[in-house]
Amino acid sequence: MRSTWRSVLLAVFVSLAIAAVALFVIFRFFLPARAETPTPYTSRFVIGNWEGQVAVFEGQKDYPMQVFDMPVSALPEDMQKQVQAGIPVEDETELSLLLEDYTS
Repeated sequence: MRSTWRSVLLAVFVSLAIAAVALFVIFRFFLPARAETPTPYTSRFVIGNWEGQVAVFEGQKDYPMQVFDMPVSALPEDMQKQVQAGIPVEDETELSLLLEDYTS
């Protein structure tokens, strides 16, 4: 009786192992891979408008990391449009240079 149970359990285990390997092979090699959706490009910083003031946002965050005491309305019209649209900035060096232009 014991050897019958062992044989049945061994057969079930082997069957499950074969099924697992077969499913792995099917999903890995025969089904098409899902197309990865490209992630939209986001810059590291954005110079924008926060309650009428020039502000710096980190990436696509809703709240600024720094707000300057510079009203957007005090900027020349072309700069106002750029700030309203959001100016993408790649690194801290570029950010410093642009902030110098926009806040002096």
